[in-house]
Amino acid sequence: MSFAKRLIELREQQWDVATQIALDARALESCEFHGEVYDPLGGDEVMEHAYRLGNYRFSAGRLNRIFDDRREMTDTIKAVVQNAAMDCYSCAKWRED
Repeated sequence: MSFAKRLIELREQQWDVATQIALDARALESCEFHGEVYDPLGGDEVMEHAYRLGNYRFSAGRLNRIFDDRREMTDTIKAVVQNAAMDCYSCAKWRED
């Protein structure tokens, strides 16, 4: 496997893990009907809890092979939340119709 492909797979794994941390910390939600992940609050007030949860898991050794350091982890969590839609796309489309 090429270095580029391994790097892409690692970034995808980091994104998935950061998304799960944000979901567990309730910084993001998953639509019960469509499974799409979104940010219903649209703010940073819940980010602190997501960072704490991520740091706890990092300290417990659960993220060792995924993130090189805490900063990489928190930056990824931040990116996941900032890039999330504010509503489930499918639900929003259904409401518009």
